[in-house]
Amino acid sequence: MLLTSLTVAKGGQVIRTVTFKQGLNLILDGPTVPGTQSGNNVGKTTVLRLIDFALGSDGTDIWTDAEFKRVNQEIYDFLHAPAPVSVTLRFVDTIGVQHELERRFVAARTKDPAALVVDGAACKNITAYRLSVKSILFGSVGEKPSLRQLAPKFVRSTSERMSRTLKFLSGPARDAEYEVIHLFLFGFLNVKVLEARPRLVTLTKRLERDLLAVSRKRKEGEIEQLLIHLRKEIEAIESASTIRGEVPELTERARSIVAIRASASRLSGELGEAQAERYAIQLALEDFEKEYVRVDDSVIERTYQEAQAYLPELHKRWTEVRSFADNLRERKQTFLKSQAEGLGARIDAINLDLEALARREHLLVSQVEHSPDFLRALDVRADLQEKLKELGSLEQSFEAIQDLKQQISDSNKKLDSTAKELEEAKWLLTKHVGVFNQYFSRLSKDLYGEQYLLHFEESVRGTLRFELTAVGANVGAGKKMSQTAAFDLAYIEFLRETGLRFPRFACHDGLESIHDNQLRSLLEHAATSEGQLIVATLRDKLPAMEDGFIDDNTVVELSQSDKLFRF
Repeated sequence: MLLTSLTVAKGGQVIRTVTFKQGLNLILDGPTVPGTQSGNNVGKTTVLRLIDFALGSDGTDIWTDAEFKRVNQEIYDFLHAPAPVSVTLRFVDTIGVQHELERRFVAARTKDPAALVVDGAACKNITAYRLSVKSILFGSVGEKPSLRQLAPKFVRSTSERMSRTLKFLSGPARDAEYEVIHLFLFGFLNVKVLEARPRLVTLTKRLERDLLAVSRKRKEGEIEQLLIHLRKEIEAIESASTIRGEVPELTERARSIVAIRASASRLSGELGEAQAERYAIQLALEDFEKEYVRVDDSVIERTYQEAQAYLPELHKRWTEVRSFADNLRERKQTFLKSQAEGLGARIDAINLDLEALARREHLLVSQVEHSPDFLRALDVRADLQEKLKELGSLEQSFEAIQDLKQQISDSNKKLDSTAKELEEAKWLLTKHVGVFNQYFSRLSKDLYGEQYLLHFEESVRGTLRFELTAVGANVGAGKKMSQTAAFDLAYIEFLRETGLRFPRFACHDGLESIHDNQLRSLLEHAATSEGQLIVATLRDKLPAMEDGFIDDNTVVELSQSDKLFRF
């Protein structure tokens, strides 16, 4: 699947069309006199971001500075004018069928919806658009992995994506998410398994946290033995003569006291349950707070910018929206705290009820305190009720532990089932990774003199983790980019050999930090590839090549006098 063209139009008038070809596609600045004009800020990277926009991105990176998060108002207003800009991406699939994706930016100060068109058919919303595009590009309509999880592998329009060969998603992501992405990219296409595994991993983690909360005071085996011991003691007490009511005139009062203590036993069970639930919520709250430590304002800003693409009038109320978005972070935390506070109030109320019952019991006992026989019987009954109360609390904890363990077992069985399907497919996965490594090891050696291999290992939680050997913190930016370039070119060769019908293009933003010799090898290999390497870079950063090589492989040339949007 190769890109054929990208067209930018405004009000029905074509502003610019970039035509792509098989092999190397260079997006360059025009020749300049040193010291007079710069090749920066002419729209080279924007070409890649428009491709990404056609593949379902929110588009905010087109008009927002990546480092300082400042909005380029001129670009924003141009794209969202009353006659808004449309972007059309055309490509041909592996069997020669032509496809066309069209997106139009939302016009500012109007209610006109954004155009979302796939092969001439309008999509009702961005979700439907992304699903439709994924179906064409990858032949899959499953929810996981999503189009926006896959697209960064093919459109590396930021330095962050260029330096993160395997973990190319923006922001934090769990191993389970990357497992699904990498499995899919290397030919494991069982949609049900890919969708179930992350959900089951999350469910199991939550159940294990709840089990920890319930069993924090006593473990299951300890509770089980205590229950056996208590039941024997209770049986012995109930069979003793002192508890059979040998003081008839005080039997009614004794029964009242027994009833009070039975109520106290029930309330004690409720107290233990409420305390365990509050502890579980407190653990959840701690997890929530740890999770949001990693969330920064750029995540909120991207959420706002995506909303802005459909409701442009929000643009002038950024402060309000940002404040609202910040409050969203606190809502779940506030909700959890309110639940904990509500349980605290319930616990306090139960304790008050228990104190009231204790006072009533004390009053009844004081009325018969001159009867030694009754007091002896009462002491036995008191001992019995204490044991019954403890028995009830332990039984509730034991049942909760068993129930949670059963749920964890059921979840793990389902995970094991998905793992079994993965295990059965490992031979094909191993074969595919082996095919990929034939090209990756050769290209990585050609590009930076070291051989690297892709491999996958099973983590302690049972997820498959894909890694590159010999990748460490000492790998410089240039080597990282070379590694990513070698990976993406090897992936194109892998698709060709295995016949997987996935996109055979890679878009890279800047290769300036790669050494001249390595970059020369990279460009020469890309030029003969059966896929596409689309590179946005500065002309003066390219190495010396054979005559005509740069011109033959340049698909668009931009300058200060001829920027991408022609202004």
